Amino acid sequence: MKKALIFILFTLCLIVLLPSPVAARAGGSSGGSGGSGGSGGGYSSPTAGYVGGRSRDYYYDDAGYRHYYKSPMRRLFDSIVTLLFVFVSLGIMIWRKVRDWLTGRRKRALADTMPLDAETAARFENAFYQIETAWPSNDLTDVADLMTPHFQHQQQRILNRYQRHHKHNQLESIAIVSTELLLPEKLNRQDILVTAQMRDYFTDDRQTATVNDQRREAAYIERFSEIWTFKLIDGQYRVAHINQSL
Repeated sequence: MKKALIFILFTLCLIVLLPSPVAARAGGSSGGSGGSGGSGGGYSSPTAGYVGGRSRDYYYDDAGYRHYYKSPMRRLFDSIVTLLFVFVSLGIMIWRKVRDWLTGRRKRALADTMPLDAETAARFENAFYQIETAWPSNDLTDVADLMTPHFQHQQQRILNRYQRHHKHNQLESIAIVSTELLLPEKLNRQDILVTAQMRDYFTDDRQTATVNDQRREAAYIERFSEIWTFKLIDGQYRVAHINQSL
């Protein structure tokens, strides 16, 4: 589809920008041969200013084809079409580069992993389920000790914005599918790749129970992968970042 769009835009640019000769040969009848003293060919110079009291908007080339001068509006239109083609082409190229980079990053993450030991797995599951369960309440006070102060403040700002708009991000049927430790491990830091599934939707305090139920029914339980980063603070690993762009 994207290749077809590029081809269409490229063809349109060619049609607009290329000179447009008249199909039939032009003889001396349109060239203004009167007063030329019998110049039978009658080809006109592009600099000829006026013919019959009005400005000429065309000229003839050496082969006898008629070419028209482009009006300012036509030149503006040509420029817009050309810029549109360039911007669309660049946009598609950038989108593909970003997509390939994200795909490659996930493949690298999946390749450089090892299973979690029992202690780390239990600690991660505790943090994961407690934070995800507290999220719909728009209040992370009860799980603040599981996160770094900066990350807790950052996430609470998001929830405060939800609260101002009477929204609650409901997370249901939460289940961890798999966990892996990303390598190499960094000093006082752990990056854990988790694959999980849940039902994720929004309810609104201002809406009726029927409307909110409809939103729930429209949301499916979906699987996702993300990276949870833990930092060691005062002898405890706390959540410092969650990368959801995988």
